[in-house]
Amino acid sequence: MKTISIFGGSKIGQRHWRPGRKVWSIAIFGGCDMDFRQAELEEGVTKVVAISILGGHKVVVPQDMPVSLSGFSFLGGREMKRSKATEIAVTSAKALHINAISILGGFEVTE
Repeated sequence: MKTISIFGGSKIGQRHWRPGRKVWSIAIFGGCDMDFRQAELEEGVTKVVAISILGGHKVVVPQDMPVSLSGFSFLGGREMKRSKATEIAVTSAKALHINAISILGGFEVTE
């Protein structure tokens, strides 16, 4: 799945959706909200690449989903407003790995 926001915004995941194994999101002078609470993820790790240039990303994840965050920020920031889960839950083999790149922009993960 791919989404691009230029001088505007986009919202993904307001109802059931299937993102696939890799999600690309680019926000330039805009923003993107991604909600994974109703996402039907495939087994294994779903990779999210979020690029913010003078824009921002906000990702909402379920409370019990393991999430890892990596990336690069230049005059911007990345913030995880939840506890990092280091292991995949026994009941589910689903997890997110987010690679956030921010240039004069921001990135936030919340529950």
